[in-house]
Amino acid sequence: MRTRPCMKRRTREGTGSRPGRAGEFMVCMKSSVIRRDVMKLHDTGKRVSALFWVIMVLSFFFSQPGGGCVSAADTETIKIGGTGGALGSMKELALAYQKKHPGTIVRIVQHLGTRGGIKAVLEGALDIGLAGRHLSHQELAQGLREYEYAWSPFVFATAGSGKRMDLTTDTVAKIYRGEIRTWPDGTPLRLLMRPEGDVDTIMLKAISPEIRDAVSRAESREGLLLAMDDQQNCDILEKVNGAFGTSTLSQIIAEKRSLIPLTFNGVTPDIRAMVSGRYPFYKPFHLFTGPKSSPLSQAFIEFVKSAEGKRILTQSGNHVTGVQ
Repeated sequence: MRTRPCMKRRTREGTGSRPGRAGEFMVCMKSSVIRRDVMKLHDTGKRVSALFWVIMVLSFFFSQPGGGCVSAADTETIKIGGTGGALGSMKELALAYQKKHPGTIVRIVQHLGTRGGIKAVLEGALDIGLAGRHLSHQELAQGLREYEYAWSPFVFATAGSGKRMDLTTDTVAKIYRGEIRTWPDGTPLRLLMRPEGDVDTIMLKAISPEIRDAVSRAESREGLLLAMDDQQNCDILEKVNGAFGTSTLSQIIAEKRSLIPLTFNGVTPDIRAMVSGRYPFYKPFHLFTGPKSSPLSQAFIEFVKSAEGKRILTQSGNHVTGVQ
């Protein structure tokens, strides 16, 4: 194709020339300019066409049953909460359950405790509750149904390898009476208490009459650390240098806490010692539902009972019991 030269034309208003603006204008008709413009239009057209087909394919994909991500309208939710010592293991179970059932969301509610969990289940705010003890006759009379699923050693714990101490019944009593106030390395011992009616306080007092009396005396002492729930309890044990208190092996393992369970009366508080009876101090964990338990809640409980559920519980510091 031959290149046509640029044409210049001058026009002036009022001269009788072809109507136009005063001044000089130039019309360039070079073929290279035309070709470049055509190519731009062609490329733009291809991009628009490609985008159109992408939109069409995605629209078809997401319109199909099961296509794409599960929408919010298609999901079901199970809400679980209660004793904090069981939450770590329950989160692991929830993650595994959601992988097998992508249309179900399992939400773990924190900072309720056993009492708060019971109240929430009875009011319909929770689907499944968690208890760190057996439910009372009065609680069961309200229509609650419980399932004991595991035990975990109830332990004395602290943070830091330099704070190890071989505890005895007499040593623990002296700590709570305030007669022992330092660790073997000289670090001040910071005693961490739980509320008087808390499950952990009740279990601590049940270890021996000597410890019961010492704990009762400690409840009237001023300046001691106090934790209102299991998560706060472990937070304080980890963060306060020299802190000493109680916890469960399950919570320490499942929540990956930097805490050391201390030996008691010469026995390491592990699962084997607990099951054999050499370490007889443990917390029983229970699932419970309200009078009108949903099929969804029952499906999750069945998963806890399954081989996979038992494996997860065992790996997180629990001994599976499965007592109905």
